[in-house]
Amino acid sequence: MDSLAVPLPALLATAVVLIVLSTIFSAAESAFFSVNKLRVRLLRGKQDKRAIRVWNLLKNKDRLINTLLVGNNIVNIALSAVFTFIAVGLFGSAGIGLATFAVTILLLVFGEITPKIIATHHPEAVAFFFSFFVQVIETLLFPLVMVFTSFSRLVLKVFKINVKPKKVSYTEEEIKTFLDVGCEQGILKVNEKNMMSQVFKFTDLEAKDIMIPRKQIKAVSVNDSYSDIIEKAQRFGFSRFPVYKKDIDDIVGIIYIKDMLSFKNRTSEFSVQKTMRPPLFILETKKMSGVQQMLWENRQSMAVVIDEYSGTYGILTREDIVREIFGPVTDGKNIRAHKANLIIENTHECEIDGFARLIDLNEKLGINLSSENCETIGGFICEKLGSIPQEGNFVVAEGYKFTVIKMEDNRVKKIKMQKDGEQK
Repeated sequence: MDSLAVPLPALLATAVVLIVLSTIFSAAESAFFSVNKLRVRLLRGKQDKRAIRVWNLLKNKDRLINTLLVGNNIVNIALSAVFTFIAVGLFGSAGIGLATFAVTILLLVFGEITPKIIATHHPEAVAFFFSFFVQVIETLLFPLVMVFTSFSRLVLKVFKINVKPKKVSYTEEEIKTFLDVGCEQGILKVNEKNMMSQVFKFTDLEAKDIMIPRKQIKAVSVNDSYSDIIEKAQRFGFSRFPVYKKDIDDIVGIIYIKDMLSFKNRTSEFSVQKTMRPPLFILETKKMSGVQQMLWENRQSMAVVIDEYSGTYGILTREDIVREIFGPVTDGKNIRAHKANLIIENTHECEIDGFARLIDLNEKLGINLSSENCETIGGFICEKLGSIPQEGNFVVAEGYKFTVIKMEDNRVKKIKMQKDGEQK
């Protein structure tokens, strides 16, 4: 056994320091590239010094990763040299193999696996804790890192390997997966996730899917007087009406109550034709993304939906678009007297609105109610019964019993929905 030229305690202390440094470099590498960038940006905006350091380091990812790799490799090589020096000094040439085995185990456990597991589970805490250390090391190793970086770029250029970042794009399904994961991890609330998901559903809808049906349109005649229109506005609570000439298929404009206010003290001078605005017509099959764009470009808040024969099929407002994404709008200006926001608390038995849409029922219950003529469950019941229903009438379809429990003005107001076979 040979004697050591350097005291053993000093060598062991050096080895411990190198193992700690290896742990720090490995943990920092995993933490910096796993940390939530949005949260770092948020904390940076709140002037958190650690977040500012992390953000600045991440701005140049190539320099950061190269610094951590160079630093870690220097430490690991130094650790191997120290252990080899100790082993050879104590055991002679036989100590080389022992040193190799010992260093491999130490680096795997303390220099790779353990720190990276910790950093992966707590990336923000680890990145913030070591941000100052990494910033100092990045400054100290900058000349050496630049040499290695330049050499590696030369190699990439020789082999014609392009490492320029590509523009990142995500599919709709990938974004939906992000939303699901965000909700599972508590980053997003359930209602926030549902609202964002609704945007994707919205773009797939057509004008006919969310319009106010023809039968529910409240319109005024081009020959109506000032008092006639004001009376209708007060009765229905609407701020605008479609204007027809001969009948509802001959809509010639849209009149806004606010445009009529200037005639309040001179009603005899009022004329619907002079006050109304030109209508915006859209096809029933127009995608909602396009409808929204048309409303914006034409500075309109209402559009007339027409069918393939150019007949009036319904009307659509900006409030309908907002309601489809965010839920009911209760500003008192909706042209629709009422259109249900479907809420099902119990899929086995609950009360639903007669204006609940078939498309929403199908989605929430996983069934397939369909009709060529109706879009609501109330209309569906009328169609199946072949007449205006009475309270107590019911229809059984898709494993559910739909019973009319309230009628209003010959319209189905409330329905009791029960799983067929589970009625009490």
